[in-house]
Amino acid sequence: MSFQFRPYSPEDREACLALFTANTPNWFAPHEREQYESFLDEVPGSYYLMYDDTGALAGAGGVELESARGVGWLTWGMVDPNRHGQGLGKTLLEFRLEQLRANLHIHRVCIDSSQHTAPFYEKYGFTTQRIIPDGYAKGLHRHEMELRFTN
Repeated sequence: MSFQFRPYSPEDREACLALFTANTPNWFAPHEREQYESFLDEVPGSYYLMYDDTGALAGAGGVELESARGVGWLTWGMVDPNRHGQGLGKTLLEFRLEQLRANLHIHRVCIDSSQHTAPFYEKYGFTTQRIIPDGYAKGLHRHEMELRFTN
């Protein structure tokens, strides 16, 4: 299956919120919905929607640049939870890393993730820099992770 990406637009808000809801509470804490809504209201950086061959929304995720510091951030990445284990997360991650690698000022990519998704990012070279127990919610620990581009 192939996937197409396109930039987020305000008309996509409800579809993105439905995707967020489908990923709650296993991947996101319920109280994070308000943060996500604010994010969608004024997206910093770029946010992309990933569609499959049938036109179904399969995932969403963004990037934000801090060029002066040489840092890129992965923002609000999520895939359809009914399709976990089918390579969607990998496709979404690779697309976002390509966007960041295209900026020659970016040497490090950061993400805040939970203990549930940290092992996924570790497979692609991310390392945990700090863990904050219950950093998102009770039992949902925050992992601050980074990947260094070696070029």
